[in-house]
Amino acid sequence: MDRSIADFYDGQSIFITGGTGFLGKVLVEKLLYSFSGISKIYLLMRQKCDADIHKSLQDMLEKPLWHVFLRLRNEKPQSLNKIIPIIGDISEPKLGINEADEKMLIENVSIVFHAAATVRFNEPLKIAVNINVLGTLRVLDLCQRMRNKKAFVYVSTAFSNVNRKFIEEVIYPAPASLEEVENLIKAGITKDEVQRLISTKERINTYLFSKAIAESMVAQNHDTIPKIIVRPSIITSSKVEPLVGWIDTCLGVPSLMIAIGKGLNRVLLGNPNNCVDLIPVDYVSNLIVVAAAKGTRSEDVAVYGSCTSEINPITMKSLIDMCITETVKHKWNDLPMPFCFYTRSKWLVTTITFLLQIIPAYIADMFLWIFGKRKRYLKLQSTVTLVRNALENCTNNSWVISAAKSRALYHSLSPSERERFPFDPADIDWKEYIPNYCAAIGKFWLNK
Repeated sequence: MDRSIADFYDGQSIFITGGTGFLGKVLVEKLLYSFSGISKIYLLMRQKCDADIHKSLQDMLEKPLWHVFLRLRNEKPQSLNKIIPIIGDISEPKLGINEADEKMLIENVSIVFHAAATVRFNEPLKIAVNINVLGTLRVLDLCQRMRNKKAFVYVSTAFSNVNRKFIEEVIYPAPASLEEVENLIKAGITKDEVQRLISTKERINTYLFSKAIAESMVAQNHDTIPKIIVRPSIITSSKVEPLVGWIDTCLGVPSLMIAIGKGLNRVLLGNPNNCVDLIPVDYVSNLIVVAAAKGTRSEDVAVYGSCTSEINPITMKSLIDMCITETVKHKWNDLPMPFCFYTRSKWLVTTITFLLQIIPAYIADMFLWIFGKRKRYLKLQSTVTLVRNALENCTNNSWVISAAKSRALYHSLSPSERERFPFDPADIDWKEYIPNYCAAIGKFWLNK
């Protein structure tokens, strides 16, 4: 008889990297809330200066009332005692873990979730490779030595293979070998040379380039470790758990939505009918939890996409239109009514930005100066431009990313498990979800 998901986690100890990040916190909360039989969760945490690591953990767990761990604190407070902080850093040799902690992990841990990464698009190649590729190999090396290993789940990105317009749930050839990249770094590759390398390999930035190489490293170092790769697309606020709309970051898409909603951005480079592949953070977390317990065990690494573009797409125009409707409703805008043009011409983007953003910002700052207040709108425009440029490749391109294997995994679950761990992208109602997403951004970041 097929074991239940709860049976898989019963009595197990789990090691998580990236557990203090947006996705990581939701994953930790879901594991502890769902499985009372979990023995321990070991969190790899960087020690900041001389700060006590246990104090840092408590600060994370005891944030304001809207925080991610609220329902655990209210309903199952004793479960929080199962979280054990481990001082370390994936950028350091042997993960920066001391011998005593390493021995404890090797003897006790059976499940590993590796979600730590640098997600900066413009990260220097040396740093991106050290964290995203070598860091993954360091985690794999530790996992290989664990006595009771049952599963290793690597959290990658759905955009690791942006050189393809249709991305399937398979391991594609790496854009370069680790040895080749390390030799270039040792030879002192310049920033311009890095850009040429990434362009030649049809990748957009060092983040995606390094994640693609990391995937191939996971596949090559399969050995005796049951390994799974989960590829989420653009992770957004929670759909349901741990509370509707929870989000703790405004980087990326939320920043752009804020800029448009507040009337600070009037134009985007791209086709309004391009698909924006969004996925709620709790759907990603649920897939990770289920994939570890029920994912395919074979000689090949199983890959599961957590994305919406193939089965339940939303266009950029639909997203922005709903965003504008909600931001007006919740009174985000302290400037004239928000709106947004779309164009494939960079010249038009520059022209519209100057006419409809820079000039009004200059005039607004002039009035602030006249009334003795601090000028701020031109400075805001610099930030808006940085955000828009960072997301330019997302707004100006469109991919179809498969989640067929993920959906098959979901529909293989019992009805009760599907209810407890929803992650089928077909079930997302955008007309319900996007208003909640906007309301969450307004609540948690704009105090609206």
